[in-house]
Amino acid sequence: MTAFDPNIEYNARKTVPDHEEVSSRWDEAAAQYRAEGTWELDIPYGDGEREKYDFFPADRPDAPVCVYIHGGYWRSRDRKTFSHLARGLNARGISVAIPSYDLVPNVTVPEIIGQMRACLVKVWENTSVRPVVAGHSAGGHLTGAMLMTDWSRNDRVPDDLVTSAFALSGLYDLRPLLETDINDDLRLTPESAREASPMFWPAPRDDLTFVAAVGALESEPFRIQSRDVADAWKGAGVNAAYLEVADCNHFTIVNAVSTPGDALFERLVSTVEAHGAA
Repeated sequence: MTAFDPNIEYNARKTVPDHEEVSSRWDEAAAQYRAEGTWELDIPYGDGEREKYDFFPADRPDAPVCVYIHGGYWRSRDRKTFSHLARGLNARGISVAIPSYDLVPNVTVPEIIGQMRACLVKVWENTSVRPVVAGHSAGGHLTGAMLMTDWSRNDRVPDDLVTSAFALSGLYDLRPLLETDINDDLRLTPESAREASPMFWPAPRDDLTFVAAVGALESEPFRIQSRDVADAWKGAGVNAAYLEVADCNHFTIVNAVSTPGDALFERLVSTVEAHGAA
């Protein structure tokens, strides 16, 4: 039996040999979609160079909004790698906002959480639409954090700003990362790791919906965390579901959620549409 190595099990790049090829295809598809339309790019939500989001409006005046938060372990990637996720959603009448955020070690994970909150405030101010939040990997963690934020404390937005979220391959308990070399950049302490773990935050409302999706081919810790957060939040009254996506690893799950007709894409669309009808 091979010994459990957290530096491998919690690092998807070490478990998916062709991750660079997959990411390269994302870049190409994203650049192509940006070139196809006149979009609202580089909208600032803060003062920093990376505190901006791109907005891909659907061709309907009452379009629901999905905010997609990119992954990269809080330390890499950018919104422009994921513009193509808007293609299928736009075609289904859903507008999409895709933000960037500052990266560790230049900032802390709690600071990134704060940036995403600021971004959602700006999206609300610019659209007057309560968004569904979705995200992958580190973006899945941030998605969960946005759902569990008590928005009643912010007088610039409705108390129910975020009541529906769709997370892919997220980590919701950051304490295991203390035992990995990733923490050289994250700089988490036992106290800050727990404080930045939305799994332990109380549900701010009783009308929340959450989908925790993960690839069936992902390492065990990612699958366990998605299952555990769904169970924990379901016990707290959240309409939470665990979804294990067949034949997907930590990277190809992004392909599934961006492909019209794929069951995962259709689940995201139905989640956004149900939120818009609420």
